Amino acid sequence: MRESLALLEMYKAPIQFSEPEEVKDFHRDSEKLGILYDLNGWYITKEWSLIFKEHFNKILVLAEGRNPWAQYNIGNIYFGGYLYSSQEDFEKNYESDLIEGSKWFEKAARQGFVAAVDTLVVVGVGSEAERLRTVAKDVEKEHPEFIQKREGNEYITPSLFEAVWDRAYGRSS
Repeated sequence: MRESLALLEMYKAPIQFSEPEEVKDFHRDSEKLGILYDLNGWYITKEWSLIFKEHFNKILVLAEGRNPWAQYNIGNIYFGGYLYSSQEDFEKNYESDLIEGSKWFEKAARQGFVAAVDTLVVVGVGSEAERLRTVAKDVEKEHPEFIQKREGNEYITPSLFEAVWDRAYGRSS
């Protein structure tokens, strides 16, 4: 989870939108879970899935009220399998959860939550994610400086996803 929080810090989201306490609580428990993460098996116990179901219910109310932080994190809960205490249940629901999570990322993205644009372009599913990937390819062609090389790897700067948002939903749409 630290990586995703660092990702959010690259964008305007923490400044632009107020992060609800319910989301901060979810992040704290996600970090605790990350510390306990077991690479040899499914990492969410029955106890943790109950904790995350409580977070989900609290955050969902805010997400339905159009809070972009909440919408983004509902998407993360679906994508991360936080609601399942077994890998089997997670795998059984994986495809439908990707669809549902992508819908929540889209809601946040449309409000200017650029980290959600990033998530949709990189791992989102559905027609809107595909549309944003097309926009991202066009932006990449026009702005190769948004892709930087570091130690042999390509690194996409936040400017790319901000430009994608601007073209898809903002001033250039």
